[in-house]
Amino acid sequence: MKMLYSVNLLGIVGVSLWLAGCASNPATGGVDFVLMSEESEIELGETSHEQVMKQFRVYPDPDLQDYVNSIGQRLASVSERPNLKWTFTLVDDDAVNAFAIPGGFIYITRGMMAYLNSEAELAAVIGHEIGHVTGRHAVRQDSKNKVVGAVSTAASVATGTGGAGDLTNMFGGVLLSGYGRGMELEADSLGARYLAKTDYPPQSMLEVIDILKRREQFELERARLEGREPRVYHGWFASHPDNDTRLSEAIDAASEVGFGSPDMVRRDEYLKRINGLLWGKSAAGGVIRGNKLYHAGLRMKITFPEGWRVESAQSAIVSHSPGDQATLHVRSLPMPRDGTSPEQFMRGKLGLENLEDGKALTIAGKPAYIAIAERAPSPYGPRPVRTAVIFDQRKGKAFVFSGAGRKDLSKIAADREFISTIFSFDDLKRNERPLTRPIAVRVIEIGPGTTIEVLARRSALSGYVEQQLRLLNDLGPHDQPATGQLFKVIE
Repeated sequence: MKMLYSVNLLGIVGVSLWLAGCASNPATGGVDFVLMSEESEIELGETSHEQVMKQFRVYPDPDLQDYVNSIGQRLASVSERPNLKWTFTLVDDDAVNAFAIPGGFIYITRGMMAYLNSEAELAAVIGHEIGHVTGRHAVRQDSKNKVVGAVSTAASVATGTGGAGDLTNMFGGVLLSGYGRGMELEADSLGARYLAKTDYPPQSMLEVIDILKRREQFELERARLEGREPRVYHGWFASHPDNDTRLSEAIDAASEVGFGSPDMVRRDEYLKRINGLLWGKSAAGGVIRGNKLYHAGLRMKITFPEGWRVESAQSAIVSHSPGDQATLHVRSLPMPRDGTSPEQFMRGKLGLENLEDGKALTIAGKPAYIAIAERAPSPYGPRPVRTAVIFDQRKGKAFVFSGAGRKDLSKIAADREFISTIFSFDDLKRNERPLTRPIAVRVIEIGPGTTIEVLARRSALSGYVEQQLRLLNDLGPHDQPATGQLFKVIE
């Protein structure tokens, strides 16, 4: 009898929610199940936009912001929801990503802009994100989650079991992983339609997807070799498999509206616009050129081992060995002015008492202390950690180095590399100050005889340089740039 009651209750809940939430989709004309009015959707978008802007910084280039916004507004004006208060924001983030939130708020990263090669491709990215809003994908996702939550709650009441957990988080992971194959294809189809209506070639959507799939494949392989998690967004392989019939049909359907004009590709126009676009992490944490870090604010430089991946952030500089088998952190802390020595700082401030092979010395003319903490915290758990403290009295800074290995249970396998890096610490020379200039996308005109190999040798990129230049310029594995062609380099 109890089981029958449960089934009936679940059925009532499901039918009630369905009857309450059916609505016509403004973009597709179909009937969707939604539990949110347009007014509520807009209010949610405005609130969420405030949160997004706390996490991301607006990219500080008003002209480029206006360029992105003008393209977005043109596309939105031909969409099924032109009356939304559309907002298009270029954010200062090096991830290759673009995303949308309800109510007409669209974001694109400078990292994404670097990989695009024409205005039409930029329009394709923006059009795709507009499609997520006009298709009400976030709202539909939210409604589906609420149904699961409501049915789970009903089941809990009927069966006497515990709560099913909070399944009503609207965004979940969709800003990173996408909405799933069905909604991503619908956004492609809608975006291609908006391209056709504004004279951009709908085929640009296919070109962008191909670029992003190649970049994703490169990132997955690179992450595998480096033993780290890949930085992949929206899952282009999962939502756009090879020979994707449904995608081709969607683009063909958009072409019935119009094929677009070749004049609207605007490759050179786009490349000139992004000349000077910042590349990589913010320069606030230092500029990485090859295996060297130059820090303007701290007026110092460090050379890391060849082949190690170096990441710069506000709080620390982190270097990883190939395969992520060892890591070295460098950070700066306020230096005490009470006569404390580097050794006392290491023992007292850092709380490292169990020190071995300790030695007071001078590095770059500065007092320092180097030792092995027998058992200290590390990214791999407690283990031996190579530690060094360098006092820079002029700057009032204590530079702290901490290095450990994944398999270092009794000794430090990468100790030679750690020590070499520690002793490479030095003041920034006057003639090296230009090296602290932020690394950026520079657009050049290819001269006679200029090859990828030549450009790679003078690039500021580190690791897989030729492959990265080919990806940035949408070149095949054996292609070379043509004389007179505008070409993106990283300098």
